[in-house]
Amino acid sequence: MSSPGEPPILKEQPLSIRVRGWLFAAFIFFSALFGIAVIVTPLLPLIFVNPKLWRKILDRLVGLWICMPAAMMSVIFGSRTHVRGDRIDHADAAIIIMNHRTRLDWLFFWDALFKIDPWLLTTEKISLKGILKYVPGAGWAMQANAFIFLDRSFATDAGRLDTILDYFINIGYNYQILLYPEGTDKCPKATERSRIYAEKKGLVHYDYVLHPRTTGFVHIVKKLREADYVKYLYDVTVGFGDAIVQSEVDLIENGASPKEIHYQIRKIPISDLPQDDEALSQWLITLWAEKEEKLRRFYSMDPVRRKFDQTRNGHDYELEQRDYILQIAIIGLWVVTTFFWISAFFEVSFMFYFIILACIIYLCIQKFYGGLEFFVIEKFNEHRARQRGQSVPLSVPSEPSPVESSNSNDM
Repeated sequence: MSSPGEPPILKEQPLSIRVRGWLFAAFIFFSALFGIAVIVTPLLPLIFVNPKLWRKILDRLVGLWICMPAAMMSVIFGSRTHVRGDRIDHADAAIIIMNHRTRLDWLFFWDALFKIDPWLLTTEKISLKGILKYVPGAGWAMQANAFIFLDRSFATDAGRLDTILDYFINIGYNYQILLYPEGTDKCPKATERSRIYAEKKGLVHYDYVLHPRTTGFVHIVKKLREADYVKYLYDVTVGFGDAIVQSEVDLIENGASPKEIHYQIRKIPISDLPQDDEALSQWLITLWAEKEEKLRRFYSMDPVRRKFDQTRNGHDYELEQRDYILQIAIIGLWVVTTFFWISAFFEVSFMFYFIILACIIYLCIQKFYGGLEFFVIEKFNEHRARQRGQSVPLSVPSEPSPVESSNSNDM
């Protein structure tokens, strides 16, 4: 159910439109599966020899793949992403926080980042629900890219979260870490939980956002600030002009997407955030109250004229002609290579057995190390320890099972 002024949630579409979603899902699945099997697997020995170079190469390879689904949303589904506000610099480590209206916000945000600076797709790291890492192909690719998989329960997330944050700090590269302080998307179930929580705590029930979970946010800001890793925090607000698609499943089943997605970006120096934990927690709560009012103003506008206010030194980011050509070229590259890999899988025995072996390797790494990201971190820590003359490498915490991940509470 939509909040006052929000566009309707897209429902079932005609078969001719739904086919588009099925084809999109199939292509994303096979391009990720064959891409990581064929391209990434031969690079695995590099993890033992030079784990820092591995990280640099994988950031760029996965970034090249990420460009493809982001481009397909605009080229195939006709989505238009409107971005205004402050520029995100890919050279500066930062924290990005965003309201989480749908489970597709990250996908549309990839297109927004491409408009700002395509290099951002090689430096952005996303916090995701832990269950997604178990998706064959795409989940392995996200593990290889060191995305942060969380169970949304701080008691189980804290150790693994610290391990990955330490890795980002020590690897020597600057990343922009995207967090959703609400913990989950604003689906009807989460909205009802937020309403009950607000009543229990004597808080105002929000129409456009969920009450943020502050524990994880405070922990991450405190850790990265103490390490002097981040310079800025970016406050991002997302709103929809014409329609809402709640989840990936809805996108795939219906083959339809919102046509107008709006993002506003505010750049805040990390030094402007409170130092005290309780004050920082209250800062986030106040920010979300302001975000609620910002979205209320946004959705009170005529749908065809909806837009966020401009920031003081902000810009409106549009896709330049050369970047559009680059998007088409990237889609073409992945279409050609994916169909080639699929054909080779069925026609060339070596390719068939190689891809099967690659899948077995990633399943074993996932079982014994908790994911490719933790395998890489362990080898990086061992390599770093040897360089420092240390005999005991840093430990990597174990991962829960997929069932445990899917049943956990929000962080």
